[in-house]
Amino acid sequence: MKKGDVTCPDCSAGYRRIELESRKGRPGHYKCLVCDRVLEIFDGSSEVAYRLTVQPSDLRPARQLG
Repeated sequence: MKKGDVTCPDCSAGYRRIELESRKGRPGHYKCLVCDRVLEIFDGSSEVAYRLTVQPSDLRPARQLG
């Protein structure tokens, strides 16, 4: 089993990535849950799982009430 951390280059969301080389996975891709950017394309040779661990701060300016 391989463990690692992945950060989305567009929105800075943080993910924990786990790969099980002993299990076959499915071909496909994983997109950032926050901004929809493709983070990885899978070939199906191993099982890969992502878990969102750090949500990015909202970088837009707050609306003023008024």
